[in-house]
Amino acid sequence: MFAEYFDMAWRDFHPRCTIIRNRRRQGLLANMVTAIRLVCADPETVIITLDADDALIGDDVLLRLAAEYGSGADVTVGSMLRTDKAADYPVRFDRPREHRGGNVWQHLRSFRKCLFDAIPGDALRLDGEYIDLANDWAYMLPIVEMAENPVHIADALYLHEPSGTSKDAAGKLLRDAVIARIVAKGPLGHGSIAAGTAEEESKR
Repeated sequence: MFAEYFDMAWRDFHPRCTIIRNRRRQGLLANMVTAIRLVCADPETVIITLDADDALIGDDVLLRLAAEYGSGADVTVGSMLRTDKAADYPVRFDRPREHRGGNVWQHLRSFRKCLFDAIPGDALRLDGEYIDLANDWAYMLPIVEMAENPVHIADALYLHEPSGTSKDAAGKLLRDAVIARIVAKGPLGHGSIAAGTAEEESKR
């Protein structure tokens, strides 16, 4: 269904929109690595993540993000409205792993491509495979740890529809176990930015 929708939406945005289809399912995080590290060329590009079942709130979200990056931001986090409950997620950028992730995983997420490129390959994998559950934790924790000027946007910019296995009790337990392993990985610092791209390409 989504494929047909994107085909229709693409017609209005061509040639500014690119759709990449894989021959086989690779998973969201593997797709992000391909799109950000291999397709996107400019290291200063601002990457914004938007799930296919979610939506941006209002017509000026991109203008708001542009203003933040124009003022020096290299990553932004928040904020969102959930369709299932009212929730507020205070953000902690300082040592997020010591504060159960510091809520840096939450929508709306945006960051400079160079930060994603600098994530070590092992940070995106568990047991040799790209992380599926809680993959937003896998890349946002190191991105925030490496960022020089992270910004929390308190205004609700994103409408989030929770979905997937995390809704049931067993799914929540599995997701929490994955999160615990992600958080347990060593933190990165501002001086940790290195070429993660070459390392990742060597594993593909």
